[in-house]
Amino acid sequence: MRANSVKTSGYSLAEVIVAAGIFAMVIAGGVAGVRMGFQIVDNSRHHTRVSQILQSEVESLRSLSWKELKQLPMNEEVDINPQFDTSAYDAYTVKRVINSVSSTLKKIEVVVSYNTRSGKAVELKYLTFFTEGGVNDYYYRTI
Repeated sequence: MRANSVKTSGYSLAEVIVAAGIFAMVIAGGVAGVRMGFQIVDNSRHHTRVSQILQSEVESLRSLSWKELKQLPMNEEVDINPQFDTSAYDAYTVKRVINSVSSTLKKIEVVVSYNTRSGKAVELKYLTFFTEGGVNDYYYRTI
């Protein structure tokens, strides 16, 4: 007489190990993607804040007369505009470098620097020129 053969269903150990390895790679890829997404959002936030700071500083320089502009120090660290009075802007330093190209032309560089979460130092610059009798001097006509 023939013995009853028992048929078992299921996965072998090798199949389970391969499936677990594939699952681990998918999870690791997802975690890396989320981490990269957070870094991109953080960089975008920094660039937006830096552009706001640079725009504010350049506009405040444009409001000065030529005489006031000539009296500014050639190299100084500048306080961030009070309108950005939140702790989110504490991580940024603003420096202004003014060089005389000629007696009627000044080269102005505004530099904003900060450190990323990973500790990398980032420095963004805005370069512009101001001239006597240019954009920052106004002529009024009386009638």
